[in-house]
Amino acid sequence: MNTKERRELLLSILNKSTNPIKGDELANILNVSRQVIVQDIALIRATGVDIIATPQGYVIYNTKMSSKVIECRNHTDEDEFYNELKTIVDLGCKVKDVIVKHPIYGEIKVDLDIASNRDIDKFMKKASSDEFKQLSTLTKNSHFHTIEAKSEEILDEIISSLLDKNILANNSKK
Repeated sequence: MNTKERRELLLSILNKSTNPIKGDELANILNVSRQVIVQDIALIRATGVDIIATPQGYVIYNTKMSSKVIECRNHTDEDEFYNELKTIVDLGCKVKDVIVKHPIYGEIKVDLDIASNRDIDKFMKKASSDEFKQLSTLTKNSHFHTIEAKSEEILDEIISSLLDKNILANNSKK
């Protein structure tokens, strides 16, 4: 492959990755030296792509995210709520918010920004408190989440998994 093709493939690999990738690993994938990767990264950065070098490897900072709003069934217990969040996060997605449609007050939206199992654990700890009531308790049947991922394919995989687990309301995506 020529230099241009290699850089395009390098950029594609970084765009598709949900985690940082070490320079040595990229060098092995592309069958070049780590120094060539460092040079390619510098030239790609010069085109305006925000590639960050972290101790864990290279990652693209300003990747465009895909998002969808999904309608989920209301939960009967904490396990269902946990399973819903875990299914979304484990497949590489972020739960940006929760939205309910209240019959009197209209749409109520609260930012969640749950992107990891640690975020879920912190949220569930709050949710199990007597002082905390889930927003979904304000409506009878369902609530909505805006979910965000690096690609439409990941969103489709999450929606399929949520359908399989009977988490989506009316077995449909919104």
